[in-house]
Amino acid sequence: MSKELFGSIADAIDIVMSRHSLKTIVKYRQNVWYVENQFIAFCWSMFHISKFDYKTLYDAGLNDSHIETALKRILSDFE
Repeated sequence: MSKELFGSIADAIDIVMSRHSLKTIVKYRQNVWYVENQFIAFCWSMFHISKFDYKTLYDAGLNDSHIETALKRILSDFE
């Protein structure tokens, strides 16, 4: 993944996080209980909430594994 694409995803996640209090985000993170890995589910939730144009990532030859790795790096403070 290029630095530019990574930065774009990070910016989109930052916008979501700036619109909500840290308390709300942490509470949401703690309430994701219906999956095997709460942190990964949280990462994907934040990605989808950001409404990032995922098509640009797939067009760049990336797959879900690449995206997930980037999301885990971006949101590592919540792991």
